[in-house]
Amino acid sequence: MSVPFPDTLRFGPPSDALEALLDEGSAFVPPSRAFLDLRPDDACRRVEGAPHSIADLLGHLRFWQRYTLALAHGERGVVPEHAEGGWPSTTPDGWDELLRGFLEGLTELRRVAREDDLSRVVRGRDTLGYELCLHALHNAVHVGQAIMLRRMIGAWPPPGGGDTW
Repeated sequence: MSVPFPDTLRFGPPSDALEALLDEGSAFVPPSRAFLDLRPDDACRRVEGAPHSIADLLGHLRFWQRYTLALAHGERGVVPEHAEGGWPSTTPDGWDELLRGFLEGLTELRRVAREDDLSRVVRGRDTLGYELCLHALHNAVHVGQAIMLRRMIGAWPPPGGGDTW
């Protein structure tokens, strides 16, 4: 038997913690560094047994980053009808632009965490702070997948190093 969620708002951590969760590392490489110094062909390379390339993962992260930024800017985020709608097509020719957009989006999300009203309701009973926390968790899952793929193709660590344990 499941316990129903209370009809209260869901809040995230304080702004300084949230800003750090979005793009800082301690025992891990932060999202802003995990994709650096990667050749477009390597980013789009398919690894046997892996359902996605590194570029596919970044395209997916960028898709949901745009969604979260739309919510932060008071717009209604568009959720695809099916999961594959959140996995845009990626090519080596689009890699640099995709990476640049992702990095700019990280900067904007950190600014939102630092400056915006995190208690503002953006979706149902979810506050902006909670939504940003969900976004950081989502990034962590897929950045970890990208790091594993980078290790498998011999493209690890990024500039500045990275943990290999």
